[in-house]
Amino acid sequence: MLVPDWLYSRIPHIWLFIGLLFLFIGLAAGPDFRLFYAYLLLGLVCLVRALYIYQARRRFHRRKRVAFLHETQVIHRKRN
Repeated sequence: MLVPDWLYSRIPHIWLFIGLLFLFIGLAAGPDFRLFYAYLLLGLVCLVRALYIYQARRRFHRRKRVAFLHETQVIHRKRN
C-alpha cells in the first residue's frame, strides 16, 4: 500500500502527537489509575519512535543532498 506523500512526510509528527496524548491521559488520570504506568510507557515509546524516524529521515536526506551536490559539482581551472 502506498502512502500519500503529504501523509508520509508527517509521520514523525503523528507519532509525537500520539505519544503526547498517551502521556497527557496517563498524567491526567493519576497514579491511582490501573493503567497509569502503561500509558506513561507507551507515551515515552511513541516519543522515542518519533525522534528516531525524524533523525533517520534527516540523515538520509542530508546524505542524498551531499551526493547530489558532489555529482554535479563543476570545477573551473585556469589553463596557462
